[in-house]
Amino acid sequence: MVRFKNRYLLFEIVYADTPLGWASIPGATVLDTNTSDESQDPKKNPFGNTGRNNCRLPPLVNKDLMHAIKESINENFGDYGAGMTKRPLSLKYFSPHTNIGILRISREEVHIVWGALTFIKELKGKPCIIKVLHTAGTIRNCQLMTIKYDRDRIMFLRNQAQLLKDTQTYTQLGLAIKDSADQVNALEL
Repeated sequence: MVRFKNRYLLFEIVYADTPLGWASIPGATVLDTNTSDESQDPKKNPFGNTGRNNCRLPPLVNKDLMHAIKESINENFGDYGAGMTKRPLSLKYFSPHTNIGILRISREEVHIVWGALTFIKELKGKPCIIKVLHTAGTIRNCQLMTIKYDRDRIMFLRNQAQLLKDTQTYTQLGLAIKDSADQVNALEL
């Protein structure tokens, strides 16, 4: 019996209009830090339309993300890269609240996928970068890192909501911590 050895990539999508306190954006990217009256509407989802990055576009779904990754592999690595990664590439988890996800890929092709993620410069017409946060040999290690990273990011948002005395957002972010951990723990081992 042959054992297939996989790697799991934990990645984060960072949009150009991410608040300055969240992630590093290359210096050439212009950040839109002005706030308008519509963004202060208390009835809006505290995550914005696509998660904590407050981008104003429809939520990113798994199909769109996989299409962008496969297109980047084909564009940057040609037919060879597309053929090598077609079967072993799968998206195991993606959270629209935190814009992080887990990809499963064959051990031999991990650098092709990592490079393709790096070359993606926009999703659904919005400029972004994709950062690989962690590489693991088992999904369990990737799950633990995802939970830790999710918790840190959501707690940061929650503390900001507390400083702004926004109790509705503070409560919803508390529920998001539990939901995020439950979704990650529900992944197949």
